[in-house]
Amino acid sequence: MKLILNLTAEETYKRLNAVRSYVLKIPSANGKYATVGFCWGGGRSFGYACVQSDVRAAIVYYGTAPETKELARLSAPVLGLYGGDDARVGATIEPASIEIKKLGKTYEYESYEGAGHGFLRAQSDRNGANLRATEKAWPRMLEFLRKHMEERH
Repeated sequence: MKLILNLTAEETYKRLNAVRSYVLKIPSANGKYATVGFCWGGGRSFGYACVQSDVRAAIVYYGTAPETKELARLSAPVLGLYGGDDARVGATIEPASIEIKKLGKTYEYESYEGAGHGFLRAQSDRNGANLRATEKAWPRMLEFLRKHMEERH
């Protein structure tokens, strides 16, 4: 936690660009890639889609959206998957959705009733709500990736 708290968004994106460059050179790579992040990383996945123009899709598990001014540069469809009982992150969903809709871009999201922040890592918590969220969110993510990785960008 201490390490990521000191990383700026710019430094994170610089590191993601290095990973991107490496991955795209792998012989089996097809030139298409997406980002998936969880919590802080979910927010960075969202933000990276605002700074890297060739990312095909961004998945955000319980991460916050970038600032409104950054959303203007959003280049990829975004899927947000959130715990319904995650008030801090949940408060950022609707403002981002409104802004992205105004921009004519894609932001799909689901909030899972009773699930908390970090539901994938705590599937046995919350009387089954986190497990139910996981059982819905994971296939939803795979469906979104299939759709956006296969269609022309």
